[in-house]
Amino acid sequence: MTRCRISFTLLAFALLLGGCSTTPYMLKPEEQVTIDRGRVEYPAATELKPLVRGLTAPTGIAFDTDGSIILAESGEGNNTPRVFGFKPDGTPFEVYPRRGKYYPLTIGTDKFKMYAPIGGVAVFQGRVYVTHRDENGNGVITSFGYDGSHYTVISDLPAQGDYSLTDLTFNPTNGRLFFALGSATNSGVVGVDNYQSGWVRDYPKFCDVPWDSGNRNSFLKLLGYRFSTSNPRAGIGQDDIIVTGPMQPMGVSNQSRVRRADKPTGAIYSISPTGGDLQVEAHGLRLPRGLRYNEYFRLYATNDGMELRGTRPIRDDPDVMVRVVSRTWYGFPDFSADFQPITDPKFQPPSWMTLPTGYPDVSFTIDHDSSGLIAPDRSTLLQGWFSPLSGAAKFDFVPTTGPFREFRGNAVVALSGDRAPFATSGQKLIGPIGYKVVLLDVDGKQTREFIHNTKDVPASMMEETTEALERPIDAKFGPDGSLYIVDFGQLELRNGKERVTSGSGRVFKLVAKPEVTTP
Repeated sequence: MTRCRISFTLLAFALLLGGCSTTPYMLKPEEQVTIDRGRVEYPAATELKPLVRGLTAPTGIAFDTDGSIILAESGEGNNTPRVFGFKPDGTPFEVYPRRGKYYPLTIGTDKFKMYAPIGGVAVFQGRVYVTHRDENGNGVITSFGYDGSHYTVISDLPAQGDYSLTDLTFNPTNGRLFFALGSATNSGVVGVDNYQSGWVRDYPKFCDVPWDSGNRNSFLKLLGYRFSTSNPRAGIGQDDIIVTGPMQPMGVSNQSRVRRADKPTGAIYSISPTGGDLQVEAHGLRLPRGLRYNEYFRLYATNDGMELRGTRPIRDDPDVMVRVVSRTWYGFPDFSADFQPITDPKFQPPSWMTLPTGYPDVSFTIDHDSSGLIAPDRSTLLQGWFSPLSGAAKFDFVPTTGPFREFRGNAVVALSGDRAPFATSGQKLIGPIGYKVVLLDVDGKQTREFIHNTKDVPASMMEETTEALERPIDAKFGPDGSLYIVDFGQLELRNGKERVTSGSGRVFKLVAKPEVTTP
């Protein structure tokens, strides 16, 4: 149960964040009681403790050099995007929104506004960098100072579809900012699922955009598929059936080739932290949710596979960890996330889902040879995989020193869980998928459970839900060597719309168990 702290600073923080009922707060040290292993299992010689409660749809965590925690609440579910933090002693402070120079006593006049969702947050050289949307649905990265200052690093990125900007990280050798952008659609074709989500009505001309890599032509050659679906806009003067081609707006199917752009969807970019010199580092990814460098300065990303929904449903496409190799096409939408042809029988949906579109099965949509696209090399790019729909999100590599050094070089990955029934077109799953934190050996490509509920269901499905994982979405090692897990909280998807339970998000902390000495 969320409660209020009685002090001037916390009361002001509560008022500025919108009221006591959803005010995040950090537990006092004596309240950070070790969670019983009968409820949540975690590694030996460690203790899992609750740290922050009362969050609403959080998506990221970062740390400043003084040990302060920076948290981002995404704003999903029609909530307000927020970025704030806690100093090492638990004192809260704002990053966005701020109400004036003399916070908390005055109201400012800065009209700058972020729009949901905040996809990622990072700290670099004393500034906080945040990915988000603007009022027109375009992707933006903003850099904030603790004094309330802010500037735009990049804007006008194609983020009006299913997925917006996600994670961001900095190259440890040159300080360059890397960030990721998801695809517009589930599998390359705008469909009724996208209309249900709402963005087709707001942005009817939007669709997936391929990258202009400067190869032999500026167009992507298509194979001529035209998908028929029921027309969600049917009415007077409108046909009952609408026909849509790959990488074309809903209801458009007359293009045999589509123009490429220097700002593609489904890509990983890099840019100077102050803006300028934008470069596309990788393209053809569906949903690269997490980005992180390892100790050898190699960049890795999680990428979520296609789902069993929409005009071109895909069965059992796994979530993966990939190595980011510059100027490489990662196969979307014609290859699975783990780089297998989507024509393989194991990816084919039930025939009753595809026949109404005019085709008996799922095929390639792009003429790869004519478009200058080389099939992705599975042996080079794939570093690990997770169950389909498990929701592979943000991650971190285990540091070379500290209490978890025995796992050095492994990635700790948050799996935020499935999005059924929306992601499965109403088809039932055998059981909940994901909802845990796993350890991935990127060299051996082996995954094992690291932190998970003992009943293998999210907290909301357990009898006692106070201290257990719901939807872990970020996992980062702090300056103290401890592992911090951000839990998104309760989420329900109805017809593509996200409904978030206010205040159900939280942060957990995995620490080394104190050594017991005998006199």
